[in-house]
Amino acid sequence: MASWAAFFISIAVAIIAFLQWRTAHQKVVLDLFDRRMKVIDEVNDVIGYFWTNEGNLVAFNARRRLSLASGSARYLFGEEVATAIKRLDAIIRELGSLKNRLEKLAVDGPGRYEVTEKITALEDTFDQWVRSFPDLCLPYVKHDQRRVGTLREWFVERNRKRLSYGDQ
Repeated sequence: MASWAAFFISIAVAIIAFLQWRTAHQKVVLDLFDRRMKVIDEVNDVIGYFWTNEGNLVAFNARRRLSLASGSARYLFGEEVATAIKRLDAIIRELGSLKNRLEKLAVDGPGRYEVTEKITALEDTFDQWVRSFPDLCLPYVKHDQRRVGTLREWFVERNRKRLSYGDQ
């Protein structure tokens, strides 16, 4: 009788250990999701900040905040997201430089048209970047990691596979 009790206790301990491991795994997946969303939110905040503020230091401050997000993105996302953030940084740097140069030119002075054309082209590039960024991040924020199912789900899946062979 004592051997049966030890057997059932060991089964219960194994089940509890498995459930604790599964909970810890789900917590890690959710924590990773939260950290990735913080980076995405920071990039979106930088975009909003850059478009809604004026002044000499707007591009500088936006790039400073973007460099922090870029450092985190390298480890939380793939290299393509970090590269895209660096590309946004280059666009913001160039736009800031052109806007500062435009402010120094006379209203109908020479070179103003060329600078305005460059700004318009860069703003189009900026808009394309803003539209493509969510699609770039989408695979990383989906919860499509392999979920660890329960024992019942495992048996149902195995039975469905067995029945699919049609060996009846």
